[in-house]
Amino acid sequence: MPSKIDFYGLARPVQDRFAAATHLLAPPAPLLVQSVRRTAAWVFLATAALLLVIEGVLLSAGWADVQNPLALHGPKMIAVDVVLLATALYCVLHALGIVSALDALPWRPGLYVFPGCVVDARRPTLDVWPMETVESVDRLAAPAFGLAFRMRDGSRVAVRASSAARAEQAAAALEPRRRDLALALESGDLQTVAELDPLHDRAMSSPIGPTERMKPERPYWIRFDWAIAAVIGVALGQGVAAARNAWSDAAAYRAVTQDGSASAYEQYLAQRGKHSDEVRDVLLPRVQLREAEEKGTVAAVRTFAEEHADSKIGSEIDASLRRALLIELEKAKMPGTVSALDAFAREYPAPVVDAELRAARHALFVRALATWRARAHPDAPTEALMDRLLAWTEQNGPQCEVRFRERPSTSLADADRSVMRSPRYPGPDALPSRYLTADSLRQNEKGVIDSVVKQFADVFPADVLSAHAAEPLGADDPAPSSVPALVIDYAPEWSRGNTTCPKPPTVFAGLSFEFAATFSTPDGPPWKATVKTWRAAESWKIKGQGLSLEDFEEKVYGAMIDGAFDQLRKRLGDALF
Repeated sequence: MPSKIDFYGLARPVQDRFAAATHLLAPPAPLLVQSVRRTAAWVFLATAALLLVIEGVLLSAGWADVQNPLALHGPKMIAVDVVLLATALYCVLHALGIVSALDALPWRPGLYVFPGCVVDARRPTLDVWPMETVESVDRLAAPAFGLAFRMRDGSRVAVRASSAARAEQAAAALEPRRRDLALALESGDLQTVAELDPLHDRAMSSPIGPTERMKPERPYWIRFDWAIAAVIGVALGQGVAAARNAWSDAAAYRAVTQDGSASAYEQYLAQRGKHSDEVRDVLLPRVQLREAEEKGTVAAVRTFAEEHADSKIGSEIDASLRRALLIELEKAKMPGTVSALDAFAREYPAPVVDAELRAARHALFVRALATWRARAHPDAPTEALMDRLLAWTEQNGPQCEVRFRERPSTSLADADRSVMRSPRYPGPDALPSRYLTADSLRQNEKGVIDSVVKQFADVFPADVLSAHAAEPLGADDPAPSSVPALVIDYAPEWSRGNTTCPKPPTVFAGLSFEFAATFSTPDGPPWKATVKTWRAAESWKIKGQGLSLEDFEEKVYGAMIDGAFDQLRKRLGDALF
């Protein structure tokens, strides 16, 4: 077994002589040297390179791909980045430490064959086999050329040579030197022993040389390479991961904004990138809004608006809802009716298109009024009435009433008495009051009302202005004030004249009607028109053959009443239409 010798425990002259011998600066020169291969350093460097390649693959994997879970490195992947970079850095530092430790040795590290010994000088603790313990020296041919030394205890040490010739040369030179060593040891020639064995410590040395032993020189960082690698690796790994994430995120953000689809934005949000707030609050809602618009319905946009009431693109949502409502409003305008627009207002109660809706609705009233004006050629008071009337119905609805209010007659009793005094008075059937009852006049009132209602319907759409008959007012009832109303006041009176009829013999009282028509709106002065008519009996127009006297008298009075109401109908039609 070899002797273990601590180089730094040797005396300074021995240290100097051994170091000089390995550098071929002093005897004895080594006969064969197997230099130290720095394989371990290269292995560590190769490992570092492999780890860096793996880290590069991981850094490039999923780059800017929002569908890839590695698009952004999370805590677990950052930990992997840190471990890989720290380990790679450790391998580099350790390789440098190996090389640095070898270069820091005072001697050249390697396996040496000196004439006096074989020395394994690859570490500070030297393994030494004295040559006098060697029993045999064999030449090696495989797996490499060299010399193999077999010791007395049966152990064996091999020293490789660069070639077979170099091994043969060393073996040839060793034999005579071994004999010289044996003689020197036998004779006690320490100087010769020292010249053959560089570790022999009994040789004379220079009295002026250094006496302090050499000390190991090892940079402090070699002892703490693992700590240095860990600290720098953590900082570097986090920094690289952060930079990589930032660049990948920026590229992913550009990609999803170019794609512009909801799915792309949702995938980006799943990665929790730097621009997540903007994507979540602005870009994704904007795309979803566009998809809602493409459905072509107000309901879709309205539903989206309700679901994103606090959205940061509120103005865009309002604008989109307005556009959708305007499209529906155009469809509602196509029938050209107020009913269609009112149905739109009920279905879409949205203030954002109130102005357009009011304008469209108002246009229908303006058109209806223009149509009436072109047809009726009204005077100024009538035109002012119709302006107020349509302004009111535009705001409150199209309903308008037409009513009669019969006042008590002041002269009908006198007419009865006058008829009774006539020589041709045939009996009670000839009394005019018998034919001027409220019930008998209702049919005439209805005829006038039906005529007015029809003329309104001929000119105005029902959803713009719709006149209808209402119950007659009592003599003392006030006119309606909550809705537009045409109220016609009248009372049947005696004209102070009578007409006798020879055949059949009877007498008829003359009649007079004064109609006072008042058309009022709740918010303006009333429009007024009067019709005064006197009616005398035109009995000759009635063919009396086959009629009873009562029927004859009824027809004559009916013709007088009809004539009066016809004049009223004509007057109203001429004035209003």
